Amino acid sequence: MSTRPSTSVFFQMLEEELAPFPGRLPGAMRDALAIVLAIVIAMTLRIPGFSLSAALLLMMQRERPGLTFRIGFEIFAGAVGAAFMSIMWVQFTDGTEDARFLGITLCIFVSAFCMAASTLPLFFTILGFYGFVDLAYWDTHHSTHAAVSYALNHVASLAIVLACATAVEYVFSSRHPEEELIREMKRRLSVLARFYTSVANGDRTLRPLEYRNAHQALLQVEHGGDFRLHELYDWLRNQGHRSRVPVGLQYRIGVLTRVIHKSVGFGYATHSPQELEDLKRSALMIANVCEDLVDPEKSTHHERVEALPEEHLNEVYQELLQYTTVSAAAGEVTTRQKKKRHTIRSFRLFHPGVFQQSGPVLYALKLTLCALICYILYNAVAWPGILTCVVTVLFTGLSSTGAMKQKQFYRFSGAVIGGVLGILAISVLFPNMDSITSLVVVVYPLAMLAGWVMRSPRIGYVGVQIGFAFFLTTLQGFGAATQFTAARDRVIGITLGILVMWFVFDQLWPTRTSDVLAATLQKVQTATHRLQEMMRHEGAETSAFEFQRLRNQVSLELTSMQQMASAVQFELGRHRRREIALTRKLVAQIETEAARFYAEAGRYAV
Repeated sequence: MSTRPSTSVFFQMLEEELAPFPGRLPGAMRDALAIVLAIVIAMTLRIPGFSLSAALLLMMQRERPGLTFRIGFEIFAGAVGAAFMSIMWVQFTDGTEDARFLGITLCIFVSAFCMAASTLPLFFTILGFYGFVDLAYWDTHHSTHAAVSYALNHVASLAIVLACATAVEYVFSSRHPEEELIREMKRRLSVLARFYTSVANGDRTLRPLEYRNAHQALLQVEHGGDFRLHELYDWLRNQGHRSRVPVGLQYRIGVLTRVIHKSVGFGYATHSPQELEDLKRSALMIANVCEDLVDPEKSTHHERVEALPEEHLNEVYQELLQYTTVSAAAGEVTTRQKKKRHTIRSFRLFHPGVFQQSGPVLYALKLTLCALICYILYNAVAWPGILTCVVTVLFTGLSSTGAMKQKQFYRFSGAVIGGVLGILAISVLFPNMDSITSLVVVVYPLAMLAGWVMRSPRIGYVGVQIGFAFFLTTLQGFGAATQFTAARDRVIGITLGILVMWFVFDQLWPTRTSDVLAATLQKVQTATHRLQEMMRHEGAETSAFEFQRLRNQVSLELTSMQQMASAVQFELGRHRRREIALTRKLVAQIETEAARFYAEAGRYAV
């Protein structure tokens, strides 16, 4: 009996994660189409290594052509750089085992440091990944020609996959993302206004039809999550027009998501008849705020109060007031931007002050230690198939123990699901297949499944791993795969990597979620103080770029905060309750400080 509630919660969560939302099906279909095109071209040209490249497509897929191209170029440049460096390293060191070990150590350490300290973390992740894979291939004692061809084939197959993904995005993507983002945010505010209007006008104890319909509409929006909003935000932010992105846009997306989530929970609660009058008054105030936000030009400037009598609704009300403050600040900045278009742009490879901090170096040391332990272990037992233990370290080594365990759990789950599906395909379908057409019929729905799961609000990394495991299991060459060892070795390698990282990151050298959030709070506070200093020294031309840098920094810190708030549930051990309580407190402080920053930004003359 005790397991039934937890099972019910699990399936409810899974249903929410996999629920459809606008853009999810077209995006998954585009992913599948790009993967199928790449596989057909690679098989026609007989270029090895396309299984790994096809899986990497799921890591870079986005909803906008320009961003897809930029991310694809980062991945391709990382693979080219890794191939060049591995070949040159072996050439100048004569390929001795000691030199290869030193080369792998340097490659992982430098990549890990730059992943934490640079503005191009994806580039250095791919550089470290392919650098390790290319150098480790020399351990198999193949000929020089075979090793060089191995690295170059990875580059060629990756170029085909990225070209297909970019072409598909340019052909099928939306042409008006700015309008779609505004429309989606206003739609959510309208649903909130409708829901709270129904609460204010009806008797909730009787659950009238109007209330049930409004709550169901709110529930559907909540199930859809904010994934689509963040995709559209990423497009705006990465198109070379960062100064045109409204102030605090990502912050408002986060506030709106939390308000909807709390409102859904409120809709399921029951209250006594004595509380109904306070509830109605509070709900009416919230509905008025939402209506003013939907159409500011027609706003009747409803009366505002400092607090609502109902505690739960007061939390919603206060968050909406913060949303209103930041929205007003964004309007002021936009007006000034129309008067002054000139913005100084600059590129920085590393974050400011990163070389005066110990965090990136410690992170690189921990990641390198884990990778080398795994590398030594799988070479000691002469089992190159479990090389994925090192790959697990590179892709799941995150800043906090909670975030790391969360990603490792998703990686392991996706690997198991994808591996099982791959084994079923090899044993049941492949014996009856004799053409590339039949292969496409099998691969396309699986690629759609991976793309669909990848667009989940929280478990998207599971979809990436489903694709990885399935492609590496089934696309082993130019003929039908007959061996199951790839799926087995992948799961064993991931398990080994998780165990090593648990020992180093969680037991030997832990960084808790609260530690990361405390640092995030300090960075947001520093950004606010810096902005206040700029306001006192108005007139410097470089201040325009500095203002954009501070906005981007706060935006990234808020993204990190949202990830940490979700990952804290994976903090295990005696400290778990303390971490959850401290995380909630720090999240509230960060949100308050972020609202203060954006309020100051609204008064700053761009």
